[in-house]
This record gives sequence, C-alpha cells and structure tokens, in this order.
Amino acid sequence: MKKTYFDSNDVPSGGKEPFWKPWGAGWFLRLLGFLVLLFALILLLNLFKSTKADSDYDDEERAELLEPIIHPVSPDPVRVPVDSMASVPHDIENPSVNLPTPDDNILPPHTDDDITNDDGQQIVGDRLNVILNSTANDDTFNKWADEFKSLYPSDDYKVVYYDKLTKLLQIQVPQDERNQIMEALPQQITDIQFIVFHEGLIQFGSYKPNDPAFQHQELCWHFKPIQAYEAWDITKGSPDVVVAIVDSYFDLNHDELNSDRIVSPYSIPRHSGSVAPQSGCDEVSFMHGTFVASTALGNMDNERGTSGIAPLCKFMPVSLGHEVTSITVMQGLLYAIYQGASVVNLSLGFISDDTFSGMSLDEQVELSHTLGKVDEKVWDFVADLANERNVTIVWAAGNENTYLAIDPSKRGDRTIKVSAVDTGLKQADFSNFGNIPNQNIYESTISAPGVDITGAMPWNTYEVSQGTSFSAPIVTGAVALMKSIDPTLTTAEIAEILKETGKPIDGDTSIGNLLQIKDALLKVKGNFARFDDIMRDHTKLIGLWESTIMNDITVDGQPTGKKCRNYFDITSTERGTSITYAADTKKDYTADITIEWKTNEIVMHQPSSATHPTDQTYTFMPATFVCKPDAEGLLECEYTSSAGHKERYNLRKVRQRQDQERN
Repeated sequence: MKKTYFDSNDVPSGGKEPFWKPWGAGWFLRLLGFLVLLFALILLLNLFKSTKADSDYDDEERAELLEPIIHPVSPDPVRVPVDSMASVPHDIENPSVNLPTPDDNILPPHTDDDITNDDGQQIVGDRLNVILNSTANDDTFNKWADEFKSLYPSDDYKVVYYDKLTKLLQIQVPQDERNQIMEALPQQITDIQFIVFHEGLIQFGSYKPNDPAFQHQELCWHFKPIQAYEAWDITKGSPDVVVAIVDSYFDLNHDELNSDRIVSPYSIPRHSGSVAPQSGCDEVSFMHGTFVASTALGNMDNERGTSGIAPLCKFMPVSLGHEVTSITVMQGLLYAIYQGASVVNLSLGFISDDTFSGMSLDEQVELSHTLGKVDEKVWDFVADLANERNVTIVWAAGNENTYLAIDPSKRGDRTIKVSAVDTGLKQADFSNFGNIPNQNIYESTISAPGVDITGAMPWNTYEVSQGTSFSAPIVTGAVALMKSIDPTLTTAEIAEILKETGKPIDGDTSIGNLLQIKDALLKVKGNFARFDDIMRDHTKLIGLWESTIMNDITVDGQPTGKKCRNYFDITSTERGTSITYAADTKKDYTADITIEWKTNEIVMHQPSSATHPTDQTYTFMPATFVCKPDAEGLLECEYTSSAGHKERYNLRKVRQRQDQERN
C-alpha cells in the first residue's frame, strides 16, 4: 500500500514545480508576475492534498493496518457453551389457563406491519404492557389474567407473555381498540394495583456500523470527537437530500460508492455521465474525488471499508478531470446547483506557493483586501445563486498554513469554510486559518479532523491520508444530516448552528470550533414545535410559522418545476393567515384561515383561494392543513388542496421570513 506525500504547494513530492518557481528576480517580482497572470488570465485552481508532515505509520505498517478493511476477516466469536448458561425461571408453578404455558411463555416478536404511530411515538399496534405492584405473587398473576379474560372473552384478547421476576405481562388486543382498553383497564380491574402502557420501540444509542474499519481505532478515530456515532442515532441522512461532490474523478464501482443513491453523474470535460478516472491523469486526480466522496457519503453497514458521515443521502458526482481551472469549477458548481443539489463540497482552491506563507499575518490580511477583487465578486455572485436555491457550499480551507481569505473564493459568510485538526484535536500544522478575534475577523467557519483519515481509493482499495480536502467532506456530511431534518435551513443558519454548537479548539482561536454533529442536529430539532406543548397551551400556536420544505407548484395537476413555501401567520387561537410564497414571482399569495382544535390534531381551514392583490400568475386553491405529532412528537402539517393534492412537512416557528426579496 503506497502512501503519497504532498508538499506545501499541493504538488506530490518529486513532481513539477509551480510554473512561477524558476523565476529568480526576487519575491516581489514573482508576486507581481503571479498577480498579473491571476488578473489577466484565470484564477488557477488545484486540488487540496495532504502536507508533507510525517505520519504515525511507515508504509509497511500502514499496509498491514489497512489489510483488515480491504480483505476483512470475521473470526468465529468466542461462545459460552449453552449448558453453562444458567436459566432463571420466569414462570409460575401453576399458571391459570388464561396465562401462556411455560413452553409458550416467550416474548413474541413483532413485524414492520405491527408498527404504528401514536402521538409521535412508534409503537407495536396490537400490544399493551402491564406492570403489577411490587408485591404481586403467583396468585396475583393468575387473578389478573382471569379477570382480564372475563372482561374480554374473545380470542382476540389474551395474555401473550408474563415475567414474574419483573412483575410484567404483555397482552394482545385489537389494534383499533388499544387506546380504549388502555384507559379502561384500571377502572375495570380495581382489586389489583397495576399500570398499563404502550409497547414502544426503543433504539440503542451510539450506533456503530458493521464496516470493518470501526473495529480498528486507528482507522476510525475521527468519528468519536465529532459525535458521529450519537448523530447516527438521530439520522443517517435522508434520500431527499442530494450531496454534490465537485472534484476530480470517481470510481463509482467502489464498494463505498456503488449504490442506488447516485444521481445525475456528470463529467465537465467529457460532457457525459462518465466520471471514472481517465488514462494518463496524475495520481492525485486519480484518487482525490473517490476519497472525498467516500468521506462524506460512503456506504454504511456493507461490511466493507469504512463509512461516510451521511450514508443515506443521495450522491451527485461531478467530475472536473485533472485540468482544473476557474471555469471548470464554475461549471461543476453551477451544474450541481441547477441539478438539485442541497449541499456542494469543494475540496479545492487556487494554486499558491510559499510567497504568502513568508508574509506576516498582517501582510496576508492586507493582501486579501486587494487581491482578486473581481474574482471575489464572481464567487459572491455564484454563492448568491446557490443561496437563492438554498444550496449550501462547503469549501476546504487549504493546506498552506496561511490566511484562507487570500483565496477570493473563500471570503465572507456566504459559504462554509473548513479548517483541519489533527489527532490531538489541535490545528493541523498544514491547515489554513481565518479567525483573528482581536480584529473581529472570522473566516474559518468550523473545523474537522483532517489527519490520518481513512477513505476509498480507486479499484476497491483504501488509504489513510490527510488534508483539509478530507475535513471538508466530513462537514459536508454533517450539513447533509442537518438538512435531512430541516431542508429549509439556509447557509447562514447552518453556519450559526455549527459555530454555536462546535467545541472550541483548546488554546487556539485562529480556526473555527470543532464540529459537534449531534449537538448541531439537536439544535436544528430545537427549532421545531412540539405538538404536546401546543396542545397544553393553545396560545403557543400564535406567531409566524414556516414549512420545512419547498413545495412543487402544479397547474392543472401538472408539475411546473417551480417551488413555493407555506407560512402561517397565526394571530389568535382561532384564526390567522395562510401565506404561499412563490419563489419565481417572489410574491405572497394569502388567504384567511380558521383554526379548529381537536383531541389529537389541529385543523386549519382555508376556505378560499390564496391570491395576490395585483399579481395573477398563481391562484392557490382552497385547502385544509391537519397538524399532528410526527414520529418524534414534533408538529407536522399535512396539506390537502381542494383538488386532493397532498404535502407533508414539519413546522418551525420563526421570528422573521427568510425570503429576502418579496412584495
């Protein structure tokens, strides 16, 4: 297994020098010449790679370390002989005929068909659990079973399991009677103390996939400090979220990438869907895109290699080839934006030499105020296009150990910029930085591990490498998980959440806080309303609410490709206004609504069409909005138009509208 080192110029050791390096007229002339070419021609770009920093492993040790995930071996587990496993009886000696026999007293399994949703909780629909008082004995079990059966003599009602050690029974009842029986039983059986409750589904925490890298701490070290395992308990990503990796080439046959999650692959130089490495390309281009993509989106639980951060999101591979320039990057980025990406990863940046690293920090900051101002406007324009379509761009900060905003593409707050930390959770010695608190400068949005990262290489191999190229897709995956919960999150909102929930780098304020994915996801969920809270206090419904999806606009039942978002301005517990914002016209179409409170739902009635006082482009027909708890108890709204069209989305309370241009 070969390890590739990279020098501070992003050129493989032993490779060609940058084109300006042979000039010998001094650093000022080199800089002047570089600036002339930069402004007169193009902003050259190149892929970020690892630095020349020494590794913890030599090539032989690395090959041995990677062997288990390339050729995984599953040894037989150590088993305890069955005869030595003492059995603790949970049966009673003389069970009633209304209790299972000892041979049948086994907790019955449930199937997916048995699962239903009740007040936001996933439960087994035809089961109830009963806990008897702590003093219950064998006679108590028999007595409870006999009384239950006398109340419900049909075979549809029965005790299917009991455990005298825990004083617990499980009963089977018709699913449509479950809630009524749960409420009635304590009033029907009054001579025995007990409580009855649903059979809810519980998931173990700290999920770890079965991919073999997770059996080797050295190969998966970076998942723990960023809370990846806990984050996967919340979500592993939604297939509705598309992540574009704009990079060199991709081996889509690799076990980490090959899946039905791949959408709209495209090669910029080939103008086709062929994104495979091209014969004759350099080693870095050959491997880079595959490695980056696997870090963000690699398959999980396939018993191969490792896993990406967002393994269930869709993957849009956009190949730039090995000759990367401003226009190819622009093409790749715009393709991703217009083809429906939610997040775009860019692990690349313009070519730099040691001129900038030889400058003082003040000189670098001053240069960033004058260098590439035209290019800066172009990148701002593209970033604005992305933000108009709610696409989040994530940039790798770069590996020159310089001020990242020297690069015109990485300035301002329109994108997410990622610095790298090492295995000690300190700033990696190669990572670019961007925060200067005493000057109120904050260009490095967030940090993520970027040293000894395990990723996929072409031809179903793996490598351990380093660089902000691999920090960025870790954050890209995290952003995809955030958008899987709330796809309407803007880049500005995402950046604020990442900063707020990130963990400060010990003793270093020059780079962004360390990514904490679980805390970020919980922060996203905290913006949603809980159904029970509103049902307890109806006044909590008053305020401005925003839907968490952009709906498709249909005309005569046919999709138009245009998008709209629903808002609700609730002015009292009885009435308010429905607002449909059309993204193409940038106008609000409104209608009055009335609110009906029911036992387990809130119904908002819109009896008339939503219109604009002067614009006749759209008329949104009457509708009903039924709000219930989703699987996690959050307020979820189902929209049904008078023509029968349906949409479902969560609602979150907002202080102000995120639409920047509207009339």
